[in-house]
Amino acid sequence: MNKFFDFSNSDEPQWFHIRARDTDMDKVITFWLWGDSELHIRELLDKKSYKDIEWIKPIGLTLPFV
Repeated sequence: MNKFFDFSNSDEPQWFHIRARDTDMDKVITFWLWGDSELHIRELLDKKSYKDIEWIKPIGLTLPFV
């Protein structure tokens, strides 16, 4: 199986660091979201106007700047 499409489905909720294009503003932005898994985060991004996802990185239970 190709690991490129193998999204992590851990049951532990955590923060994810995301970089994607917001089609409403036509800009690439970086932000954090809380979610159950990378698949859950991708579902949330699909419901909003975020396209062209550059990366999604799991951060853990605390944000690095807190």
